[in-house]
Amino acid sequence: MATIELDPLTLGLVLQLQLQDLEELAQNIQRKGKGRQGEASDSVAAIEIFRHELSSCAQLLSDKAMCQSIAHAVDMDGDAIRTFVEEEERAISDRELALLLSGVRKPRASGNGTSAPTPSLSDRMFDMIKTLAVRPRGCPASESDTHAESSTWAASRPPQTTTGTCLACCDEFPLFKGVSCMGCSHHYCPDCIESLFRASITDETLFPPKCCGQPISIDLCRHILPVDFRGQFHAKKIEFETPNRTYCSQPSCSTFIPLGAIKGDVGTCVKCSATTCSLCKKPAHSTTDCPDDPAARELMRLAEAEKWRKCSSCSRYVELTIGCNHITCRCGAQFCYECGETWKRCRCELWEEGRLMARANNVVNREPGNRRLDAHGRANLVNRARENLVANHECLHRNWGSRTGRHRCEQCHDMLPNYIYECRQCRILACRRCRYNRLG
Repeated sequence: MATIELDPLTLGLVLQLQLQDLEELAQNIQRKGKGRQGEASDSVAAIEIFRHELSSCAQLLSDKAMCQSIAHAVDMDGDAIRTFVEEEERAISDRELALLLSGVRKPRASGNGTSAPTPSLSDRMFDMIKTLAVRPRGCPASESDTHAESSTWAASRPPQTTTGTCLACCDEFPLFKGVSCMGCSHHYCPDCIESLFRASITDETLFPPKCCGQPISIDLCRHILPVDFRGQFHAKKIEFETPNRTYCSQPSCSTFIPLGAIKGDVGTCVKCSATTCSLCKKPAHSTTDCPDDPAARELMRLAEAEKWRKCSSCSRYVELTIGCNHITCRCGAQFCYECGETWKRCRCELWEEGRLMARANNVVNREPGNRRLDAHGRANLVNRARENLVANHECLHRNWGSRTGRHRCEQCHDMLPNYIYECRQCRILACRRCRYNRLG
């Protein structure tokens, strides 16, 4: 089916006429007065939904016209503005230097407040505005766009759309279709950013979605993520930010029960209406004390045997395999792995010596040649690896290298067949997703 493309003025007129027709229809239904008093009919509800959609389209059209106007002004006058600002800054700097060399003190600014420096307009900001200044199909940006051009000229004209490389899949894509991270300037194509956001609501270690340690706002992805998913994401945000969560005790449901649905110590499931005790997480009971749970008792016995620790904030069990005793739980709580106390409130050692030496040996064994060293040479390497681990126990993972060959990610435990990233400070091994979206 052919698609009819309208210019902005015609499209705005069509929206206005549809809104007028909708108002007349609403008035006719209101005059008939059918339906129960105090209840909105399906027709009224449908009209309200359609009115909201038309108003949103009209607002979007207005916003797009304003953005294109701003972008056009920046494109036309940007160089002149930038030159003027640079000249002003140079003049101020020259004056301050002259005053300093002549021994004259710099005069104080008038008024009580201090004048803030004028932010400069960076080349990246101009490029971003130009990149996002995409005109809709069928809407010429200028008069010259309406004239035909020869095939030779069209072939020689450079493409106007700026492209970038997706950090996740390494494919080239038009930047305006994807997302550019504010903190690190990395780019994600639509498919990969949607995949990351969808993974974040099922894997809490990826929530909130981030790149290089900086959260990626869902507002940057509104043109990519469907409306229903954005609703799911905001619901998961409330769930993940709730400490000591309560879930429906019915195994076939297990829906999260928000704090607003918990009265006293009893939560009511918003999906199936089953009641759950918020203390023991079992079906609600009439007695004051929670009944004994054999399964919970067995879990506690296993945790004690395996030396797991329980987070006092969210009640999760944590197992430490590598690293120091400073634990940061998924919920954000920090505690000591040795005693379970809140971090820095105990006098436990930072490292458990057996775990530290095992990690140092693991790092040394990554080099095949180290396995053939004599006892003295190997002991020196292990000692150096141990000292490096102690010195970099609070690593920010800012300096990475890579190792070729088959390796397992120490974060998600996926096996990578060709290569893996290695932090040059703490020596942790990580896949591409864990490096950029988990560790930061």
